[in-house]
Order: sequence, then structure tokens, then C-alpha cells
Amino acid sequence: MRTLFEGFLIAVLVLLFSTALSLAIIHITYFPYTTDIENLKLCENTGLSREEIMLNFKAVMNYLSPFYSGIFTLPTLRYSQTGAYHFAQCKIMFNAVYFAGLLSALALSSAAANKVVSPLALRISAVLTLAAPVMLAATFAVDFDKAFTLFHNLFFDSNTWLFNPKSDPIIKILPMPFFMHCALFIALFWIIGAAFQFALGLKNYKG
Repeated sequence: MRTLFEGFLIAVLVLLFSTALSLAIIHITYFPYTTDIENLKLCENTGLSREEIMLNFKAVMNYLSPFYSGIFTLPTLRYSQTGAYHFAQCKIMFNAVYFAGLLSALALSSAAANKVVSPLALRISAVLTLAAPVMLAATFAVDFDKAFTLFHNLFFDSNTWLFNPKSDPIIKILPMPFFMHCALFIALFWIIGAAFQFALGLKNYKG
């Protein structure tokens, strides 16, 4: 029972850390948005140039950074107070993810340094970690739109996330497929985390 609990705890820590790490990469590199501009034909669909799209997207990402403390604003697109409020909620969520990721990194580093996790617990954790992207993929396969709606209803107040394109045209350059690509990118890091744990657990077991 203790080994199972250790495996579950490590899985949670790995999921939190890998989520924060992948989100940070999205934040810093703007991937997959840089490729989605062409793939999703955002210039054609919005009438905006790539430069203007990136200018406003970077403004959003800069606001969501844990190191930014200013107010929400966009360089060329108008926005409503409701829209600004939604991004303020997103910023709280981003900060929470990064903070949880930092704490998880410290806990995992401490566990690794003190070698307090057994190889079996690592393999159990790998299986539990892998379950997360499998469930995510299954949910997306059934109905991504419903999953997207459920997520927002759970984590955001009322329906402030339902943007009106007329008052908040930013939504035109943030199509739903982009968020799906971000989720899949994060899930990839969950898989990498699971593979690393399994390999480490197997190596220690054989040793």
C-alpha cells in the first residue's frame, strides 16, 4: 500500500512539473502558435497580417507571464472589460501552474537526492502518469468541443470565457484548434515523463 501511495504521489508531482515545463516552453517559444498561424490560415480568416497577429499574441503571453505585473492591454485590437477579466483569471491559473511546477521540481529533486523512492514505485508512477495523456486523448477523440467547454466551466467564472468577436476580436486569432495543439503538446511531456520514470525504475530494479 505504501509503494502504491508513493507511486501515486510521484505521478502527481511529475504531472505538475511536466505541465509547468511544457507551458513554459509554449510561453517562451510561442510554439505551436507560430506554426498554427499558417496551418489554421489565421491571416486569411481574420484579415490581419502575420506581424499584427503575432504582436497581439505576444502581448497576451507577456501579460500571462508570472514576471509581468501590469494591466492587460492589446497593441492593435480592442477588448472589453469582460475579456480583460477572463485573461486576469488565466493569469492566476498560469501562476498557479508555475508555482505548483516549482514546488514539484523541488520535491522531485529532494526525492532523487535522498533516493527515497523504490524502483517499483517509479514503475507504478510511470503507469499512472501515462494514464493522464491516454485519458486526455480519449476525451479529445470523443468530443474536444465538449471537453473544452467543461474545462472552462470548471475553472472560470460564469461564461466570461465566451468571447464576442465584435467586442473582443482577439478570439479570432485564438481558435479552438490552437488550444487543442497546446494540450497535446503538454500531453507529450506527460508521456516523456512517464517513459523517463519507467526507464529509471527498470534500471534501478536491474541494478
